[in-house]
Amino acid sequence: MNNDAGTRVACEKNPPKCLGLAIVGCGQIVTHHLEALSAKIGSETVIVRALCDPSVDRRTIIRELPFVRAHRAHSAVTESSIVECNSLEELITRHRDLLDERIDIIFIAVPHDLHESLANLAVRETKATVVMEKPLAPTRCACERLVQLSSKNKGRLYIAEQSPYWQEVVKAKLLISQGAIGTVVSASSYYYESMRDNLTSGSVEATGGLGWRGSLARAGGGIAMDGGLHWLRPIRELCGNITNVVGIIRPHLAPQLEMEGEALGHALLEIDTLNRPYLQQPDGSGPLTATYSCNMLATAPMAHDSCPYIRITGNGGELIIHGTGLAKAKPGAGGLRLYNPTHPAGAEQFPNDRIGGFFLGFTGLWAEIFRIMDHQDSNAAHESVVQAAADVRVVLALYRSARTRQWEKP
Repeated sequence: MNNDAGTRVACEKNPPKCLGLAIVGCGQIVTHHLEALSAKIGSETVIVRALCDPSVDRRTIIRELPFVRAHRAHSAVTESSIVECNSLEELITRHRDLLDERIDIIFIAVPHDLHESLANLAVRETKATVVMEKPLAPTRCACERLVQLSSKNKGRLYIAEQSPYWQEVVKAKLLISQGAIGTVVSASSYYYESMRDNLTSGSVEATGGLGWRGSLARAGGGIAMDGGLHWLRPIRELCGNITNVVGIIRPHLAPQLEMEGEALGHALLEIDTLNRPYLQQPDGSGPLTATYSCNMLATAPMAHDSCPYIRITGNGGELIIHGTGLAKAKPGAGGLRLYNPTHPAGAEQFPNDRIGGFFLGFTGLWAEIFRIMDHQDSNAAHESVVQAAADVRVVLALYRSARTRQWEKP
């Protein structure tokens, strides 16, 4: 029996189902997704079958990750090696049989300025489900074109924004809808990242600055377009769509980062509460408004143990998402506390031995991707693109407001 036949027989006789994965862009963010995929999610097992990146070193790092090697062994995959290419174009040109027969998912994790072109190429030239890292694209026009691409090819493109599947956000959304804190009257979201003791990407000393992430031409912005985007979506999930933005940004605060965009941003976000009874504001009190801050400093430690990431205040209580959620290996990291008349001292909503924090959202994200694929839920896939475009529009409105010193509509 040849290798390809052996793989197919093993997958057919021994569930879980085998899905072939091609990774385009082998940067650090890929490790978080692969860690999530290394755990069994439902009935799915994902096997890395192709790596595309111009850097041999980056491809080697991903290929040699323990969970990549273990998954291939566990799933009786007998190919001698993972196919490696410099680009998606090369994979399409030289390995068409692999793409057509054994690649079910193409995961795109490349600099922001390449998102539109590679999403178009993957959707139009392959049959695979295309999963792409956030942000959707760094410009409004590019986002609109990708929404149109998704509309014409529903179910083919999904945007990997994990914050809606952050367990704390999911539970907070449920508690708010159940009236646990009464009517929501204010909210705040605070993203902060230190490159001195960065918990996800390594230190400035190790990486030599932010690389392409520091380029306005490639990233489309600074910290708000980067990690700060993850803290905007929870406000929209918990409180409603953002209709007006006013704020400021400050670049050049941390020269060590070699960062052209902003290292600090602050904004007020006016929110549409239509058709959500638990968000309707008292007569004469004005609209529901959230505060949003994001910052990245090169050397300062961050107060993860004392400063919350997200705070939702109601007229009957508060919800606090802890500021330790990026300490993914620490038991009890992250968490959600409910304060109301029943719990005046606060009640923790997750066990203190839970491990993973914010990064558990990656597992929830892939569970949703598998659900969409299994049920061919093209509308849900398209909605992920629509919502990702809305996130980018909020950031771009913040940038415009910083120039005009006025409220701007996303």
